Amino acid sequence: MQKNDVSKEVLNLFTVTEIINEYVKDLSLYKYYTDEVILFFEQDQLTQIGLLNNYKGTVYNELGLGSVVRDFETVFGDIVEGDEDQLVFSNLKGLCFEVDSSTYTSANWKVEISKQKVTEIYIYEEY
Repeated sequence: MQKNDVSKEVLNLFTVTEIINEYVKDLSLYKYYTDEVILFFEQDQLTQIGLLNNYKGTVYNELGLGSVVRDFETVFGDIVEGDEDQLVFSNLKGLCFEVDSSTYTSANWKVEISKQKVTEIYIYEEY
């Protein structure tokens, strides 16, 4: 989806921040955000959507922020650690999530994560 596919009225609901990439010059990266939703645009192309805080939407009529990871695993499969330390599902590309990282360590994360509530969900295009 291109940024110009989104109405100005909708985009005006968001605060916008330019993201400066010091390694890639002339790359247009923007983050549009509210308390519940983040839209990431690269070269005016929507590349990622983040859901956080009080976002109330669900998938499968029940899974959303506040659901425990174990519930997501029953639908989407086992979790693994992604390339950028994000939590991803082994058989589902383009979805990652965050939990409260203060409740586990690198030694016990695989056991503890499934008990944690999901605090953020990110949907992105897998390249």
